[in-house]
Amino acid sequence: MAPAQSTQYEVAQHMYAARADDYDSSWHPSYTARFMQLAAPQPGERVLLLACGTGLEAEHAAPLVGESGLVVGVDATDSMLAVFRAKRDADPVLAARTCIVQHDVTNLSGCAAVEPGSFDLIVCSNAFVLFKDPAAVVRHWKTYLRDGGRMVIDVTHERNLRQGLLMEVVAERLGVPFPSDRRWITSRDSFRRVLEGEGLRVDRVEALEKVSGKGTIYLGAEEADAQFDFITGMPLTSELATDEFKQKARPLFKEEWKKASVDGKLEVCDILYVYVARKV
Repeated sequence: MAPAQSTQYEVAQHMYAARADDYDSSWHPSYTARFMQLAAPQPGERVLLLACGTGLEAEHAAPLVGESGLVVGVDATDSMLAVFRAKRDADPVLAARTCIVQHDVTNLSGCAAVEPGSFDLIVCSNAFVLFKDPAAVVRHWKTYLRDGGRMVIDVTHERNLRQGLLMEVVAERLGVPFPSDRRWITSRDSFRRVLEGEGLRVDRVEALEKVSGKGTIYLGAEEADAQFDFITGMPLTSELATDEFKQKARPLFKEEWKKASVDGKLEVCDILYVYVARKV
């Protein structure tokens, strides 16, 4: 029953190819503004944006690094980078201070313009939970930081998009690979431990609320079917959500929904944790 497992690079390309045209019309620009205030690029810095997508972080970073700084954006998806390139072509500051590369962000070896030990700031937003081995990714990225350099990454709250977490459990029960991995996040300290385990010093952890503007909601059992359809209709799950999968998964999803509910309600948060860590 299980489909052939795609690589993370292939999953990212598939997920985001159809989202490029309207990505900047979503909640992402307003969230990016909040996130980049915490990242705080400085004049003259070399900044590496991993999973840079349409260049939202670059629009904030390029003016701040100044004429002596550089912003390098790396992403997997052609269509997302096409949007970024169009912005770059239309904006002299982006054109002068950014470099765009298509590459696998979990394996930067041989990536043009990305040299070990050369960056003051590494940023990754709204992508880290796609990676299957968080510690290995942090360990790899750390090699590209200068001593004293910063790594700023966000991960989801443990009850963010709870429906998707339930689907991860269901997929595992059915022996089907799932394209994201969030179950290791059980509190705001989960990713702190990963970062510290790789020798980084965590300077700051912030919980940014109302990421998509919805806030925390509580869903009743009568909404389980609609939420199942919502999750299986997302680009994230489109490859695994065959008719056979959905037929077998729906009753299991309802079982997991019931187990996760408190007083008949499933709590769904709209929060991301942002971590500012330093190479020491």
